[in-house]
Amino acid sequence: MKTVILKGQEITIGSQVRFVDDRKLYLECKDVIKPVVGQVYTVRGFTILNGFFLEEVKNVEINWINDQGELDDVAEPGFAAWRFEPAQPLRKKKIVRIEILPQVDEILYIPEKKKSKEKARQEIIQHEKRIQSINR
Repeated sequence: MKTVILKGQEITIGSQVRFVDDRKLYLECKDVIKPVVGQVYTVRGFTILNGFFLEEVKNVEINWINDQGELDDVAEPGFAAWRFEPAQPLRKKKIVRIEILPQVDEILYIPEKKKSKEKARQEIIQHEKRIQSINR
């Protein structure tokens, strides 16, 4: 059975996909029935280039003519896989609650190595005073 990996998920026949991009989709073919952005569709088959044929969107075969005016192929229009995303997300989103406390319990202070011990001690004292003023 043929499969396509789409955004980390394996897509097979019968998989649900959501159409997300219709930019420049079959502008040259006015009779092509196109999927609607945001809608979920069922994969019915795969095109030669790993695109999708959709259960809910069935088109008649079209004569594809190349730039020289010659018949290239006769086939149903399919839709590129990059225009879709899996209908079911890979993972469920988790809500993370972050609480910021108004009190500072401890701040790490590392004095510079080249300072004298007395100057470093003075900076630590000033630093502790700042912490106390924050917690008031």
